[in-house]
Amino acid sequence: MKVPQTSLPALSLALSLSLALSLALSLALAPALRAEEPPPIEVNPNRPTFANPALTTQPGLAELEWGLQQSHLREDGPSFGTPTLLKLGLAKDVELRLSCPGYLRLEPSGALAARGFGDFNLAAQWCYLHDGLFGTDQAIQVAHTFPTAPASQGLGNGAPIDTLTLLFSRDAGNYHIDVNLLESWIGQPSDQAEGPAGGRAAQAAGTVSITRNLGETWSLTGELYSLQSTPQNGRIVSNLWAIAYKVSKRLVLDGGVDMGLSHGAPRYTLFAGLTVGLGRFRKP
Repeated sequence: MKVPQTSLPALSLALSLSLALSLALSLALAPALRAEEPPPIEVNPNRPTFANPALTTQPGLAELEWGLQQSHLREDGPSFGTPTLLKLGLAKDVELRLSCPGYLRLEPSGALAARGFGDFNLAAQWCYLHDGLFGTDQAIQVAHTFPTAPASQGLGNGAPIDTLTLLFSRDAGNYHIDVNLLESWIGQPSDQAEGPAGGRAAQAAGTVSITRNLGETWSLTGELYSLQSTPQNGRIVSNLWAIAYKVSKRLVLDGGVDMGLSHGAPRYTLFAGLTVGLGRFRKP
């Protein structure tokens, strides 16, 4: 059948309108589609300092911190550990933390060396305020340590430990400041408890950490921290110095030294490690 000549212009007009409409819809939806894309993975290192930042891991991101450390004690032989922390960004400003001292090798004087894994720790952190008092981000962290390691060998505490931490962080130009206040309730094993078995010893602690950014990739950190004495351990006062190198937003390397200032602290500890974004377990 022969197509009437008048239908060709109408068909061309319909195709032109369809293409124009498709282009307009694409341009209109492009910002929305871009908004649904997750932000690039960027880690939030907590190591190697005793202090932790108030800000939490990106939502939906699994982030691993791992390191090597060798401590030289004042009375016993050296000790070795592989501190490990896995952080999961459950939601905006909320993270789950699973940690362990890792594989330990202890060499106490007058006793056989002990090898094995330390106690397992489970914690949650909530950053409840941004730009609060003095421009600080503020968070609260609750943690429970399970006595999974044999205390008879010195690898674990032998009883549960609960810790409450208040965290304050602030950026000031090229500087980043973290202040942590901690209160721990340390379970006393039955053979060490003073009074009824299963008692607890309270331990207060505090730390101030200051990081100076030296450019896009390098940073220098200094920290001073203190832990109250317990029936089993003397008071710990120490200072730490570390340097970090940002390979990418997803990977940060660090290394440094921790030097004890009190008799209860190790003489010094050498350490090195990394923080890496493993990947997303769900879209934020």
